[in-house]
Amino acid sequence: MHPHTAIRRSVAFASLAASLVAPLLASCTTTPAGSSDGASAQMSAPAGIAKGQALAQLKAGNARFVESRSTAHNWQTERVAKTGEFGQTPSVGVLSCADSRVPVEMVFDQGVGDLFVVRVAGNSEGPAAAGTFEYGVAALGVHTILVLGHTKCGAVDAAVAGKELPGSMGAFTKTIAPALKGKGFTASDLTAAAEANVRHQSKQLLARSEILRNAHKEGKIEMLCAIYEVETGVVRFLD
Repeated sequence: MHPHTAIRRSVAFASLAASLVAPLLASCTTTPAGSSDGASAQMSAPAGIAKGQALAQLKAGNARFVESRSTAHNWQTERVAKTGEFGQTPSVGVLSCADSRVPVEMVFDQGVGDLFVVRVAGNSEGPAAAGTFEYGVAALGVHTILVLGHTKCGAVDAAVAGKELPGSMGAFTKTIAPALKGKGFTASDLTAAAEANVRHQSKQLLARSEILRNAHKEGKIEMLCAIYEVETGVVRFLD
């Protein structure tokens, strides 16, 4: 492709993205009744985790959860009222498994409006997940994306075993399979397989999405990977 053609396409893509995101930004915040000052309304929205502090804050929240010192529930009524009136301002996106033993906000001791969560079996990325996080980054201010797997994951177990699943369930094992290829995982290696899957899904999110990939290259978003231990409640962050 000629360099000038590539540049024109890049500029066109950026313009299209901006035109699509602009109305979304406008709809993320509502103005209180009797007020026309959108800026003051935005300032009243709950503040999320500061950029560069996600890892430390998530670790601290998980420590509170494990030690039964969770505090988020103490102010949830106020947070519901604020997010309902002024809109959501999450700063951390999480791609998590749908497993009911992994209640994402609870295990990080976060409240309403703090996390932008996508849950699907095997914490499997795909077009819908990528698009959701693109919206979070472009319109809501998400600056960190965490891919969170867990121990004893049934989806990973099925992928390791190479089981054929009925209906649409094979969709997530198909997404997980490339993460395990050539590594020789067995049923006794499920935690290691879950770790490999988390890293793979994180890389695939960036590979799939030009918006996320460019934001990551420009330092606008940070990618984190972690495993939640269903036996203890501990979240172990991966290097």
